[in-house]
Amino acid sequence: MEEIIYSVLGFLVAVGVLVTVHEWGHYAAARLVGVRVLKFSIGFGRSVWERSWGVDGTTYAIGIVPLGGYVKMLGEGTGDVLPGEEHRAFDNKPLWARAFVVSAGPVANLWLAVMIYWLVSLIGIAGLPPVVGAVQPASVAQAAGFRVDDRILTVNEREVKTWGEHRLFMLAQVLAGSPLHFEVVGTDGENRRVSVDTGVLGEKIAVAALFEKMLGIQPRLPTIPAVVGDVIADSPAALAGLVVGDRILAIDGHKISDWRELVGQISVRADQEVVIEIDRQGVRQQRLVWPKGTMVNGVRTGRIGIAVMDTDEIFRALPKAQYSVLPALLNGLERTWLTTSVTLRMAYRMIRGDIGSENLSGPITIGHFAGQSARIGLVPFLVFLALVSVSLGVLNLLPIPLLDGGHLLYFLIEGVTGRPVSEKVMLGGQLLGGGLLAVLFSVAIYNDMARLISL
Repeated sequence: MEEIIYSVLGFLVAVGVLVTVHEWGHYAAARLVGVRVLKFSIGFGRSVWERSWGVDGTTYAIGIVPLGGYVKMLGEGTGDVLPGEEHRAFDNKPLWARAFVVSAGPVANLWLAVMIYWLVSLIGIAGLPPVVGAVQPASVAQAAGFRVDDRILTVNEREVKTWGEHRLFMLAQVLAGSPLHFEVVGTDGENRRVSVDTGVLGEKIAVAALFEKMLGIQPRLPTIPAVVGDVIADSPAALAGLVVGDRILAIDGHKISDWRELVGQISVRADQEVVIEIDRQGVRQQRLVWPKGTMVNGVRTGRIGIAVMDTDEIFRALPKAQYSVLPALLNGLERTWLTTSVTLRMAYRMIRGDIGSENLSGPITIGHFAGQSARIGLVPFLVFLALVSVSLGVLNLLPIPLLDGGHLLYFLIEGVTGRPVSEKVMLGGQLLGGGLLAVLFSVAIYNDMARLISL
């Protein structure tokens, strides 16, 4: 129940912020070029709240369906324009002014991402030390020369403070087919250069989440004791009688040394009877538990419903990737550019068929990740918000009728031909664009439901 509440609230906050910023971009640009704004709405459908004020009598509203918003302008497409107000109608404005108003929404989303990344860079993002914990045999990383316990100092001349600090940059390099050059120091104290040919790797990567798995390298994780910190009600662990404070000693006779090993042993035993040996206040006991199978990245994974003990002290000791004001702003600009680049390259791969449509996500999945990031903390939620803001901005700039990019395409045609696109062509484009968006939304909802059923 708590997870559902976090997901719903996280989704509403995320959508509320992103849509408000997007529509404010249109609104502010319209006011700047002298277009009269009739209505500014967050959400669609019947208004649950509505007020009108200002010299222009603009109506501000919140719609009942929180899946978008709109800015209605005088003379936009249809509607009578009163005598004396012709100069304030959207359709009567010069081409550059109309393009400015339409593009301002997506641009506002991109600038929001810059500001969020800037703020996050100032606060600092804690991460794992950049130390190699495991190298998969016969992997790209092993072939390149990575070794366990190597400390990564730089990647393509960029200083590395935490393990995930430059993940986005590296993913962009891989998708572009550009090489990665690491400077590492081994346990012998000797610095050496490790280069990764990303050509083959780039063809294998389907989604960002699989990047490090395809590279074949994992970070060294802090040692967390295999002690139960929380038990979810009605979970397999609760039904088996596990309680807070139990130390897990063995799984089916396999000795457990830390939390990571515990998770690994449970995850491969989905929907099987498992014998767990525990230490409860100095007394050894055995419990039978059936890990519940859950789909994770296409693999059925066992979960028993326990959480780790308080690890605040461990995580407080983690290094931070933190910047001063100007470097933080430059980092925000670069991260927004890299996120945009990765988003476009992933979209191109999906159109080309390299990435399956099952990777499309709808509001349920977005809500899930919004809730998950919010539960972790403010910084992870802000990073999530920036990622979705870039996606929203990029999506709206695609040349699909009904989206902002579709309007910009019409304006481009008007600029080349010297006359506006005919109503017949616009209507056909709207039908085509509406059909395409409906199909994409239906696939995304289907994927959401499939993921939900598999949980």
